[in-house]
Amino acid sequence: MGILQRFFKTKETTEALIVKEDTAPETNNQSDRRISGFDPWRYQQLMSMIDGIYHPSVVGNNFIQLFKTIPEVFWPIDFIAKRISEAHFDLKRVKDDSLVWCNRNGADKILKRPNPIMSWRELVYQYVVYKLITGNTFFRAAMPESITADAVKYRWCSNYWVLPAHLVQVRPVQYGYGTPMFGIAEIDELIKGYTLEIGEYSGLTIPYYQILHDRDGLPELTKGAGYLKANSRLLACKKPIANLIAVYDARNVIYLKRGALGFIVAQKEDPTGTVALEPDEKAALREEIDSKYGVAEGKSPYALTDIPINFVRTNLSISELQPFEETLEDAIKIAAVFGIPAVLVPRKDQSTFSNQDTAEKSVYTSVIIPAAKRFCEAMTTFLGLEADGLYLDCDFSDVACLQVGLKESEEVKKLVNERCLSQFNNGLISINDWRSQIHESALDGEIFNKTKFEMTPEEIVRVDSVIKGQVTPIQNNTISNNNNKPSKGEENERTDD
Repeated sequence: MGILQRFFKTKETTEALIVKEDTAPETNNQSDRRISGFDPWRYQQLMSMIDGIYHPSVVGNNFIQLFKTIPEVFWPIDFIAKRISEAHFDLKRVKDDSLVWCNRNGADKILKRPNPIMSWRELVYQYVVYKLITGNTFFRAAMPESITADAVKYRWCSNYWVLPAHLVQVRPVQYGYGTPMFGIAEIDELIKGYTLEIGEYSGLTIPYYQILHDRDGLPELTKGAGYLKANSRLLACKKPIANLIAVYDARNVIYLKRGALGFIVAQKEDPTGTVALEPDEKAALREEIDSKYGVAEGKSPYALTDIPINFVRTNLSISELQPFEETLEDAIKIAAVFGIPAVLVPRKDQSTFSNQDTAEKSVYTSVIIPAAKRFCEAMTTFLGLEADGLYLDCDFSDVACLQVGLKESEEVKKLVNERCLSQFNNGLISINDWRSQIHESALDGEIFNKTKFEMTPEEIVRVDSVIKGQVTPIQNNTISNNNNKPSKGEENERTDD
């Protein structure tokens, strides 16, 4: 390819060599303008291809490629996606939260083998990765065309797929007067379907009711290639990413020793000034240095010569460029976009921190678990599980950093129960008041809304028999009805009230 052909290629073709821009095709007017006149931006891209340096303006929006090639971009996304996919996903009944081990309609099949080539964990990982990289996930329940939009999907579908989000376009319904975006409309009046531009699917529009479009941000409402799609979080990190690429390239240049390390300058002088080395002197000096001096066996690390010379260094060392500090700073910025604290970002020194467990627990409670819960809610609605009184749930109870939190939670529950028992025995609250404080639903019956002083003796005996059978009694620290303090011998006795 000639130098002029490389210079005047379209924007999409040029950026495909580096990081492809995910934008709509350009108009003829734009192409004519570039050919007719000099474009400084094109010149900068040309220079980027020639010298191998990535400038910030060259970093496009194809974050899929960045995820595959830049470790600082890969790490936070993989950190979140892997932990969500490794959760325990269960199918439960709405009425009593019990587990469903075998469903006659096949609702549990999705957790076993969602499609012929993937496991459920792989599918969830792919789902989360696309959402975090591109800002969008397109989850398809592949069904025959005879299945209508109002059908319960999980009854008719046995193949579930996560589509490559960067290759999916949302197709709006075309109206003469425009799509009623902000009016009274159903989804079939707004979205015709989704087009997957890959292989045999190119140009094929998948019905809207077979696709769950999960966005990670605000949708674009302007019709075009990004219609109803959200922008990636990485869009806010284009400059740190450009810095990372520049740092990696600079380090590579130094390690590969491209160019001279420095110049040997002659120090010979005559009455007119400094005299340059003659060609034969240069050859003799180079031969002497290459043959006698170096770090290999049989060579001397000290060079001696009778020619007066000086060495002028022209390159920079790794330590002088300080690339590790720049890389760490950029990695922290990228991780922060995904809600991961700086203490968890891998680094070459201080790799262990006393507060890492606390930081990882914070990521679980503020990022991973809420995202997993939202995923389960979206799947429950999309698959139609609610129609049969079912829902998808996830559990992280076996995560090591959360074990301390679970222990603390159980201790809190125990203290709350002990306090409520004391308050009930003192006639301050009812059974249903007690249940509300431990986040349980109220029981039907008048007796459960009475305090102990409002109950009849028969009701007190009935309630006490249940409490003694199910709740560990606490030490007698209540005040008797006559406000008399218990005697010393009675302090260790268990109360009957």
